[in-house]
Amino acid sequence: MKKPFFLMTFTFFLFFFLFTTPCTAKQMNILVHPFENTGDKEYSWISAGMTDTVISDLTRIQNISVVSNQDRKKVLEEVKFIFSGLAEEDRMMKLGKLTGANVIFTGSYLVSGERIRVHARLVNVETGKVESSTKIDGTINGIFDLQDKVVFTLMGETQKITIADVKPVKLTKQDKKKIEEKPRPKLNAYEWYAKGLEVQDTNPKEALANFKKTLDIDPNYTDALMEAGWTAGNTLNLFSEALGYLEKAKRIFKGRNENKSAGYANLMNNIGNVYQNKVQLDRALEYYLNSQSIMDGLGLQNTASYASLMMNIGSVYQSKVQLDRALEYYLNSQSIMDGLGLQNTAGYANLMGNIGNIYGSKGQLGHALEYFLTSQSIRDRLGLQNTADYAALMGNIGVVYRSKGQLDRALEYYLKDKAIEDRLGLQNTAGYAGLMMNIGAVYGSKGQLDRELEYYLNSQSIRDRLGLQNTAHYAGLINNIGIVYFGKGQLDRALEYYLNSQSIYASLGLQNATGYANLMNNMAVLYETKGQRDMAGRYFRMAYDTYVRADYSGEWRDKALNNARRLGY
Repeated sequence: MKKPFFLMTFTFFLFFFLFTTPCTAKQMNILVHPFENTGDKEYSWISAGMTDTVISDLTRIQNISVVSNQDRKKVLEEVKFIFSGLAEEDRMMKLGKLTGANVIFTGSYLVSGERIRVHARLVNVETGKVESSTKIDGTINGIFDLQDKVVFTLMGETQKITIADVKPVKLTKQDKKKIEEKPRPKLNAYEWYAKGLEVQDTNPKEALANFKKTLDIDPNYTDALMEAGWTAGNTLNLFSEALGYLEKAKRIFKGRNENKSAGYANLMNNIGNVYQNKVQLDRALEYYLNSQSIMDGLGLQNTASYASLMMNIGSVYQSKVQLDRALEYYLNSQSIMDGLGLQNTAGYANLMGNIGNIYGSKGQLGHALEYFLTSQSIRDRLGLQNTADYAALMGNIGVVYRSKGQLDRALEYYLKDKAIEDRLGLQNTAGYAGLMMNIGAVYGSKGQLDRELEYYLNSQSIRDRLGLQNTAHYAGLINNIGIVYFGKGQLDRALEYYLNSQSIYASLGLQNATGYANLMNNMAVLYETKGQRDMAGRYFRMAYDTYVRADYSGEWRDKALNNARRLGY
């Protein structure tokens, strides 16, 4: 009995962690932690607005690095299960370490009538010590001046502290001038903008509605246009609407002759993100490369935002299966982050995972394992073992060991992945279905067909509940179930599953894919086993022709041709 082609889904997960603000080697890295509202909930929106404005002000200062609000939120999302049991102060300090921050700007505020009092604090991440605590007074109508004072005061205090291996900071007159002269929106537009930011993560539809109210008042408010574009394009999948906001921001930047600025480069990156989400990879690459060109012209190659852009470009090339180009950009990103001293951050761990994915896809399993284990080591040091990304990493390491034929080691890591996902309640996800498929594949390789089938059917059940029946992964899974029944000698059941898989591939227009060729090969083996030599020859020939169209030149193509010829085809 000829052995069918086993189509196993090697689930290499792709991690993205975006840095969006500039820094250079050994510069002070600042995290802005949201200021706490200690008064009437009516003014809770000020916290989100103040966080956004302080970050925006800090990005105008030379020779410092700032953790963007999006980066802070990404880390918070990754570690939300770990943070759930921590006190607020402990969460803040751990967040500072995870983002590679040296100091944290934070505090609280109280609104009384038209007056606002801010208690601003400067915290040293390494020592956990509050280096400075200052009271700053202002008014609602003068909120922009107040927020600038917060920045000037905390920067002044930051100049007084010394941190090993970090350059002392200096707030220059030119820096202050850039902050004081930045465009300021109308106050009521700013309030709606801040209210949008406040609910952006918990209620994106409401956030988008608030950004629209902002733009009704101030149509040229570029920050609101960009946040509306982000929310529509990256959270709600309203791609056309997102591009409408971002294209308008693009026209405003050009009208101000700011199309060679860092802000415009960031806008190009954001538009690229939307096109990548739409899987329009060439358009995404066009905008990413435009962003790169602008940043090159501004001399920003040694910044965290440039490292992030390299990752984005690398991810496009990876999706286009141009692995060498993808690796080139990922390694460039690694080099930049090494120079910036960010090796012990969650973002660097994610990058190591991305590079491991490339080496795994290239079949360079030793290199893949090296990068995956580096990622694991970083996450272990940071206490990130109980996260979805750590689970995915365990799965990736399992894939490498499975590919190396070390089945027990593979199973060990797959089961680690499963244990974490079970704790996190992720059993009803596509990723968990993929994990079930991979565990089943190991049992299949060990000859334990009943255990193999058990996991495959679990994977199928999850995908059925999620409505994922009309996908290439589902077609591959159904093929695998057919293979198990073939191995158990239940040929009619096997054929039933093969035909189902064939129907799905055909409905997706994937008759020229390697997976379809593998399926044709499996069906040929089954027909020959049943003694239907003519059907077998026909399917062997179909398999060979599909391998050719798919530009596959491995051993299975040659075997399919030899078998087809042997049977008169």
